[in-house]
Amino acid sequence: MNSDIQNTNDGEIIEDELARNLYRLNTLYELNQEISTLRNIREVLRASLLYIIGVFGLSRGLIVIYNADEDHPREFSYRGLRINVANSFIRKLRTLIKEDCIHKAHVIPMEHDDTGSLLGEILEESQFNIWLPLSLDERNFGGVALGSKLSGASFTDMDMELLLTITANIQNVLSNVSLIEALNQAVIKETRIRNIFQRYAPESIVNTVLNPSNEELLLADSETVRSMFDNMINHIEEQFQIERDLDHARAMQKHLLPEKPPSIPGFNMAASSIPTRWVCGDFYDFITLSSQDFALALADVSGKGASAAMIATMLQTATRMCIGEYYPVPAILSILNRFIVKHTDTSYATMFYGMLNAGSRSLVYSNAGHPPPILCRGGKIRLLETGGTVIGLFDNSVYEQETLKLQTDDLLVIYSDGVTDAGVDSETDVEGTGFGQQRLEDIILANATLSAEELLNSINDEVTKYARNTKQFDDITLIVIKAN
Repeated sequence: MNSDIQNTNDGEIIEDELARNLYRLNTLYELNQEISTLRNIREVLRASLLYIIGVFGLSRGLIVIYNADEDHPREFSYRGLRINVANSFIRKLRTLIKEDCIHKAHVIPMEHDDTGSLLGEILEESQFNIWLPLSLDERNFGGVALGSKLSGASFTDMDMELLLTITANIQNVLSNVSLIEALNQAVIKETRIRNIFQRYAPESIVNTVLNPSNEELLLADSETVRSMFDNMINHIEEQFQIERDLDHARAMQKHLLPEKPPSIPGFNMAASSIPTRWVCGDFYDFITLSSQDFALALADVSGKGASAAMIATMLQTATRMCIGEYYPVPAILSILNRFIVKHTDTSYATMFYGMLNAGSRSLVYSNAGHPPPILCRGGKIRLLETGGTVIGLFDNSVYEQETLKLQTDDLLVIYSDGVTDAGVDSETDVEGTGFGQQRLEDIILANATLSAEELLNSINDEVTKYARNTKQFDDITLIVIKAN
C-alpha cells in the first residue's frame, strides 16, 4: 500500500513539473512567433528581453549587440536598472570584446581565470548573475545579462537549458534581421519586382517589362500596374513570413532530435526522420541512463503540420523528464498518457518505449498502440505487440511490458506508419496501395546481413522509390538496431 501511495505521489510531482515546463515550452513557442515577425534588431532585442524577464521572474536584464569595428554598441535594451548603470556595464563589457570569455555562457560564481574573473566583476557590479553570448556573424556579437529571480530561488540546470535554447532562437532571428538590414534597399526592390514578374506575369509582359530599355514602364502612374505590384508583393511577403516561421520551428525541432544514436557496446544503431511538411509530428529519441542502460522511444502524434509538431515536442520533452531508473517502462507510458490527456484537447499519439541493457542484452519494452516493431531472428519475423492503447485518449490506460533477450545478428526495426503508408494517394486513400508491412518485412529479411545504417538507408531508398509518383502522405521515421 505504501508503495502504491509513493508511486502516486511521485507521478503527481512529475505531472506538476511537466505542467510547469509545458508553460515554458509554450512561452518559448510564443517568443519565437513574436520575434520572427519583427523587422529590426532593436525590436527583436526589446521583445526578447521582456519575454525572458517575464518567464523567469527576474529582477533585471540587459541585452546588447556590438560591432567589432565600433566603440559604441550597435543596439541594446535593458529593464530593471538605471540608464547610467546600463551604460557603465556596456562600456566595461566592451573592453572584453576580444576575450574568449565574452563568447561563453557564465553563471556567478565563476572560475577564477584572469578574464573570467574580470567578466565576473563586471557582472556582479551591475548585480547580474548570468551571461549568455549571442553571435550574429564574425563582426557582430554580444549577449544577454540576467539578474536574480525575484523569488530568491536559484537557477536550475533546466532553467539554463531553456535559456540556452531561447538565446539560440534569438540568435537565429537576429542573424536574419541583421542580414536584411545590411542589404541595399534599392537592390531588394529591383530584385523583388523582377521576381514577381517572372513568377506571375505572362511571358510576353516579362520580356517587355524586364527589357532594360523599357524599365521606365515600372515607374508608370497606372493604378492597375501599381495595384498588381502591391498585391503580388503582399502575397510573396506573407508566404516568405510563413516559410521563415516554419524554418525556425523546423530548426528547433531538429535541435531536439539526437545528432546520432549512442554508442552501445554490442550493438550498432541508426535512425532517421523525414517530415511530410516543414515540421514533423513524429519523434525518436535515445537517452543514456548509465554506461550499460539506455532508453529509446519512437512516437507518432495524430494529425499533421505545426500543431502535431508542437505536441510531439511537448511529448518528447516530457519523456526525457520522466525517464529514470526508478520508473518501470509501463509506469512511464502511464504518466505520459495522463500528461497528454490533461494538457491537450483531442490529440493522441502512438508510442513505442523501451529500455536496453548492454550487459545482459535485454530489452524491456511496451507498445502504446504503435505499429509493432519488427524483430528479425534467424530468417524469421516476430512482431513486438505487448503494451496497451494509444496515449492521450483515456485517463486511466494501463500498459504491460515484455522482456526480450537479444541475440547475435538480431535485427530490430521500429518505424512509424509513414513507412507502410508511403505511396498512398492522400485524396483517394485506396486501401492496399501503400508500401505495406509485408514489403518492409521482405526488405528486412533480404538485407539481414547489413549493418543498421545500411539497412536504414535501404529501407528509405525502397520507400522513396515506391512512392516516387505520389506526394508524401505522412512523416517517415525509423530506428534500426542490430545486435553484434
